[in-house]
Amino acid sequence: MTPHQQERRALVAAIAMCAASGAAVALRPRAVAAGPAVQLASIVPETFGKWRLDKDAVSAIISPDVQEMLTTLYADTLSRVYVDDQGTRIMLALAYGRNQNRDLQVHKLEVCYVAQGFRLVGSQKVDLETAVGAIPALRLVAEQGPRIEPITYWIRIGDRVIRGWLEQNTARVALGLRGKIPDGMLVRVSSIDRDRSEAFAQQRGFASDMLAAIAPEHLPLFVGAIHR
Repeated sequence: MTPHQQERRALVAAIAMCAASGAAVALRPRAVAAGPAVQLASIVPETFGKWRLDKDAVSAIISPDVQEMLTTLYADTLSRVYVDDQGTRIMLALAYGRNQNRDLQVHKLEVCYVAQGFRLVGSQKVDLETAVGAIPALRLVAEQGPRIEPITYWIRIGDRVIRGWLEQNTARVALGLRGKIPDGMLVRVSSIDRDRSEAFAQQRGFASDMLAAIAPEHLPLFVGAIHR
């Protein structure tokens, strides 16, 4: 197996890793609210900025049986690998749920990675500067053997983008007191890279390019009221 094939296999494994447990793409809707269906595959372009969809990786991301399970559990999910002209690969995982409550809150990626045998060696809150504004996000570094995976992610609940369990529960309670059960979105961007600083810089640029390419009417799905 060539180094390129090994890298691609690792990328595929990293995306599929948490799918079966429902944590990598991380929302669990129960009662689906009325309203138009979200189709993430049509909302997120296959090409934007310097990035293009790595079609060789896409077909192997999730097996049909796991995909069927995800379709049953979640309102919509999307897992893709993007690549630029330099061969840099970025993994994108999205999950959209129409209802969030105490039992069905977003599952934290930290829990998923540890459950899958990874060691978390870093966690940092950041304000991710993007083309649509600063997004409160979390950066993690997960290690398993020789694989080092820097991760950037954020969670949108209702109109708010939150990070960490305290902000998550505060948002849920505040909306609950107003009689609202909010929808939610998890956005995860990650890569396999030993150079953490370079990986996080690439991920920030990727997230910014992606959000800039999304039609304005769909941006609230990803960043809530930040862009309004």
